[in-house]
Parts: sequence; structure tokens; C-alpha cells
Amino acid sequence: MKYEKYKGLYTQFLISEKNLSRNSVNNYLVDLDQFFFTDDTKVSNLNDKIKSFITNLRKKNLRTSSINRKISALKNFLKFLHTEKIIEQIDFQEFESLSNSKKIPKAISKTKMEQIFLNLHNSKQTNKELYILVLKLIYLSGLRISEALNLKWSDINYQDNSIYVYGKGAKERKVYIVKDYLNHLKNLGKNNQFVFALSNKKISTRSVNKFLENCYKDSIIKFKLSSHVFRHSFATTMLENNADIRHIQKLLGHSSISTTEIYTKVAKSMKKRVLDSYHPLKNKL
Repeated sequence: MKYEKYKGLYTQFLISEKNLSRNSVNNYLVDLDQFFFTDDTKVSNLNDKIKSFITNLRKKNLRTSSINRKISALKNFLKFLHTEKIIEQIDFQEFESLSNSKKIPKAISKTKMEQIFLNLHNSKQTNKELYILVLKLIYLSGLRISEALNLKWSDINYQDNSIYVYGKGAKERKVYIVKDYLNHLKNLGKNNQFVFALSNKKISTRSVNKFLENCYKDSIIKFKLSSHVFRHSFATTMLENNADIRHIQKLLGHSSISTTEIYTKVAKSMKKRVLDSYHPLKNKL
């Protein structure tokens, strides 16, 4: 089987059918190149080659997530070839992923988050109000930083206080936002199609995180933060207020409920910290 012969066909499939970004496609191809390091792989030996490849991956000192990504990339490519009747059935039992204990994301309580926003206003950085508005949008809606920065004026519906979000895989979802926040947006100049723009250019993720980094260096906030923390904190606050996890899944734009379930662990750990810190009989038993 000539890998290079079908590499271009698969690339077009990922872009046109799966709506993946060019960066995601390139990551897939890097993993596939690692498997097809020779130009010609005989179909009759493919199952043995797969087994050997996966065994060697598991022997290497790689992160579990990296191993699983490479296994998944190869599996999906071979499924594509099988669907196109390019290869015969593959033994997919060899493709079992390693157990990946997901790292619990950092989250901040509602009270501490309110204090953080108050402190951010004390910053002397240029354009601080715009950066704060971006972070507030993430915290109020659970958007990814990329989704927030891609927000256009045409995506806002002031009639029902909602915004249209274009997330991963070109998936669209509708998110509701408090009216007071949208009123703040109205005060921004509409000199660009993007809501959050400076010098007629959409601001970058790096500049938002740089703002937070400088606030930490200037002792405006007490610990290092990234824009992702505001999204995590939104999800955790919703769970603590007994929101249905399925609704949170839709608001966050997760394709799988298992991704959203990680936040239940965050909520539980935060409740435990509160109990350990403030229980009236702490250190008395």
C-alpha cells in the first residue's frame, strides 16, 4: 500500500468532511508519517505492523495522552481506507487506548472571582477595560478564549440577549448572556467586524494572557492565571448551583459528556476545601 498515494485524499477528507483546521490536520499527518516511515507497506503485513507499532509506543517514555493521540490518528486513517475499500478489514482490537487519568482543571470560587475582577480594574495597563471584557465574557458564558475573540458584532442578538458561537469543528451553538454585559459591549467602538479589536485588528489569545501575566507581576492579582481558568470556573460554578450537566455540556460546546464530567471532580474538591477550612469543629476533634 502506497501511503503517499492516499495521504492527500485523507487530508481533503479531514478538511472538507471533518471540518478540521489546518493545524489539526498537520498534527494528524505527523503521527501517520511516524507509522508509515517506509514508502510501501504490504497489506498482508499491516496488522503485524500495527501491533508492533503500538507495543513500541507503550514502551517509550511518552505521555499517555500522546500515545492515545497517535493510536487514534492511525485508527481513524485505517477506518477511512477501509470505508473507501482501499484496504480489507483491520483487527481494531489492537487499538485499545491506555487509561488516561484526566488532570483536574484549576477553578476559582465565585467569591474569589469577583475579587479578581475588582483587582484587575486597578491595573494601569493600556486597554485593560477591553481585556477585562474578554475575560468576563468567558466567565459568564464558558466560551473558549478563541471563541470569545472570534465574536463578531453580527453574532450578537440584543433582542433575546444571546450570541452565536462558532466552536471546534465549525460547530455552531447559541449562548445566552446577561443583558448588563451586552450593554457594556455597546459602548465599544464598532470599527472592526470583530468585537474585541485594537488598531483595527482582532486581539490575540497571547495578548489576553500577557495582560494577566503583567497583572501578576504588578501584584494586582496574587497568583498566576490564564484565560482558561475563567472557563473552568464558569463550569464549576454552574455545577455548584445544581445546573444539569447536559446543559453545561451544551454551553461549553463539548461533543462528549465525559469531557464535561471532569468538572464534577473540581466541584467536589472545592467543596472539600471549604469544609476543611471553615468547619466549626476543624482541628478540635
